[in-house]
Amino acid sequence: MIQEIYKPTQEDLERIKPYPDKLKVSGDGVFATLQGEGVTAGLPSVFLRLHYCNLTCGVPSGWLCDTSYTWNASNREFWQEPEDWSYEEAAIRIRNAWETTFSHRKEKRLVVTGGEPLLQQKKIAKLLQELPEWQVEIETNGTIMPISELYTCQFNCSPKLENSGNTLQRRYKPEVLRVINGLPKSQFKFVVTRPSDLDEIDKIVEECNLDNGKILLMPEGHTKEEVEAHLGVIREVVEVRGWRITLRNQLIWFGPKRRT
Repeated sequence: MIQEIYKPTQEDLERIKPYPDKLKVSGDGVFATLQGEGVTAGLPSVFLRLHYCNLTCGVPSGWLCDTSYTWNASNREFWQEPEDWSYEEAAIRIRNAWETTFSHRKEKRLVVTGGEPLLQQKKIAKLLQELPEWQVEIETNGTIMPISELYTCQFNCSPKLENSGNTLQRRYKPEVLRVINGLPKSQFKFVVTRPSDLDEIDKIVEECNLDNGKILLMPEGHTKEEVEAHLGVIREVVEVRGWRITLRNQLIWFGPKRRT
């Protein structure tokens, strides 16, 4: 079945434009849940999902991005869901989400996700001035150089492989990965769909001199069955190389649905 391409209205075109002093937030906005991936999996967190991405994972490959509504202009959601929030408004919503869900926990954790959050990184830095007491994670695809104002954040970097459908020139920026590797709090998550992905990961790790202790492999999948099938590809590899496995726990906990 061929997906119908949405034709934006003039109102949509105005809505999608960025404002210099506001965050462009996706339709998911802010939501409180447990971190599902990486070294902080299971920790209570408030997520802020930002709009826009500079990559197009799943076009034309068979791997579907689970947040394509943040970047795919063929979708109605891309045009009609985003909102513009001031830094103060975003901070209030983040605090309220925490107090509503995790008020009994002392350490407050914010995960800035997307899309590609670093497309709005100067705005993120201004937002974090409103939240000085929070532990902050930033999820990124590793193609945009982070600014120094964010160096104290935890960077959850997910470099994209050939399986994402993006060209090598678009998806692979060694100079960015080297800088993120040198930050005190960073990790690299590689999504694996097939055995050949492992050779590509090995090459990236060697070329960028990535710290083996920071590398996690995640089996790709939008169902538990798909994840389990791809998990078999990476079990032995992580033992030999000293890497780790991370699962998409949110899929196990909540199923294949949007968190709103």
